[in-house]
Amino acid sequence: MNYFKALIAGEKAISSTEVMHRYQISSTTSIFRLKAVLIKNDILDNKAGEISFQDPIYAYWLKTEYFAK
Repeated sequence: MNYFKALIAGEKAISSTEVMHRYQISSTTSIFRLKAVLIKNDILDNKAGEISFQDPIYAYWLKTEYFAK
């Protein structure tokens, strides 16, 4: 879920040491594996190297409801 937090916050360099520390992401390997699974399962999109949610309503819900607590 920390990967989602970073995406929702608009972080671009999620694999940078600073961002990984801020969002308590354990390793770059876990980022790449998770991203690949989420793209394969149509949760995320990778267009021209830009990662985004396929469903903007889901992203909005995560931001305003799930992570707002």
